[in-house]
Amino acid sequence: MPHIDIESLSPFAEKCLAGNRLTPAERAEVLRMAQGFACKDSAAAAGVSPETIRARRKRIYRKLELAGSGELISSLLAHSLRMLASGERIEQPVSMPTQTVSTSAPIGAVAH
Repeated sequence: MPHIDIESLSPFAEKCLAGNRLTPAERAEVLRMAQGFACKDSAAAAGVSPETIRARRKRIYRKLELAGSGELISSLLAHSLRMLASGERIEQPVSMPTQTVSTSAPIGAVAH
């Protein structure tokens, strides 16, 4: 299953999760959960152990007063649908321009 770039979801998640006391690591975990990451995959992406991810998820559920990941995803979806129905827009982050490599230049050379 393709994953959505976490950075492109950040503005939406920030809006959805505004007012709760989630740490930046917990907010990032919510995004990975929304993308369907298992604990093991999320741990690899975050550079921590799966046990840390399990503990982080428990803290998220407790802080948001939810029973588990199903309720979390359902609440994010419901909030996003309300935002779309109201016509609210979320600004996407500005992407940095990428450097292009010339096809005639040696490998590793960057065109200016």
